[in-house]
Amino acid sequence: MLLQRILALALLGSSPLTGATISDLDSQQTRQTIEALRTAGPITIDGVLSEDVWQRPGDTNFRQRDPNEGAPPTQKTEVWVAYDDGALYVAARLYDSSPDSIISRIGRRDASLNSDGFCVGVDSYHDRRSGFYFCTTPAASIDDGILYNDSWTDDSWDGVWDVATTIDERGWTVEMRIPFSQLRFQKKKDYVWGINFQRGIKRRNEEVYFVMVPKKEGPDVLVSRYADLVGIRDINPPSRLEIVPYAVSSGRFTNNIEPGDPFNDGTILMGNFGADLKVGIGSNLTMDATFNPDFGQVEVDPAVVNLTQYETFFDERRPFFIEGSSIFNFGRGGANDYWNFNWSNPQFFYSRRIGRPPQGFVSHEGFTDVPDRTTIIGAGKLSGKISDGWSIGALSAVTQREYARIDSLGVRLREEVEPLTYYGVVRSQREFENGNRALGFLGTVVLRDLRTPTLNELLNRRAYAFAVDGWTFLDSDKKWVITGWTG
Repeated sequence: MLLQRILALALLGSSPLTGATISDLDSQQTRQTIEALRTAGPITIDGVLSEDVWQRPGDTNFRQRDPNEGAPPTQKTEVWVAYDDGALYVAARLYDSSPDSIISRIGRRDASLNSDGFCVGVDSYHDRRSGFYFCTTPAASIDDGILYNDSWTDDSWDGVWDVATTIDERGWTVEMRIPFSQLRFQKKKDYVWGINFQRGIKRRNEEVYFVMVPKKEGPDVLVSRYADLVGIRDINPPSRLEIVPYAVSSGRFTNNIEPGDPFNDGTILMGNFGADLKVGIGSNLTMDATFNPDFGQVEVDPAVVNLTQYETFFDERRPFFIEGSSIFNFGRGGANDYWNFNWSNPQFFYSRRIGRPPQGFVSHEGFTDVPDRTTIIGAGKLSGKISDGWSIGALSAVTQREYARIDSLGVRLREEVEPLTYYGVVRSQREFENGNRALGFLGTVVLRDLRTPTLNELLNRRAYAFAVDGWTFLDSDKKWVITGWTG
């Protein structure tokens, strides 16, 4: 049994996107609000704020966090929010007295750029613990991801949204269109969401926020402090149906071939195909399915030389496994800052092991052709948040039996290097009293159909895990928290 317990001073600081108090403090401090207006006509996402809805006075109540905490910004920022039946719209006028000095960089998605920037965060569940963020630069490079555990971010999620920017004599402007299909929310008549904005002025090393929370209060991203977005009504969570097929091909050409190798004549051509399916179940749950997902769908892992006895852990990038991945996080909740306790996160579930290279080895001498990955025959996942503070995630996957081909002095053989395997994960958590305390569990199972002595020596036929985690805050200010897990 593993047992870890900590008394962590979790000073709940501000978010670059927030500026209100935690729910327990609402009676003492007033949470700022922004009103979204329904558009009277279409909005063209071109970075030009010509639509009527942008002509009204915007919100300008920004404050510095850096370099002069609490001071007014050196440059004015004005933001607007609008909506229609299908999307949320955000516009910003980022004034600059020296437009020719705006630092504008373009880069790959989610890249960290030395550039001016603008971000918006949206807590559409309004649970004050999770949300989505959308960022851009004056060159319209984008960065997006999810927010969870109040202050943690994950940029592996890539939403489908539109943004356009322009630079003019007054500074630069932003227009964003965020489809409701990219957000998660429960159906209501009137909606209240969390929202906040961040602007960076790189040449001044200046960061300003719609609601600035002092640094002494902790991390710079806190969903619990978001301002309230009001005014959205008479919209419905869209029916979500998404099918993403893929096909990938590759070739390997080399002059360094071994004479007589029947599996490699210097040219190796490879191909693969598969598909991901996403279906919304009501307004709260998402069902995902996949057939033969492949690491070739996504960006290549960085080159790593591992000289240790421990496994290398790469980030998950396959779309199927990314959807709702924060629900499967275990062992860290409540506390969002562990200071110098060096607390490692328990790794009961690591999705990159599903579809990894075969674990077996070839015992016969000769030329070999060993698959570099295990084929995922199929997988399904259900994830989301339901009423009364419940979150749920369940995943099942089956990987096929893999064989290596061997040519031993002209005799062709096949040897099993990976068994038929089933993976199952169930995760659920219940939050109480607006996140003041929570209790959750995680269960995992791996079942392998082992048929060869070599694989019997390497792998377990069955593996089970069960664990419980939770937290409780000790004070109404949510500064002291006990969080822990056992499994």
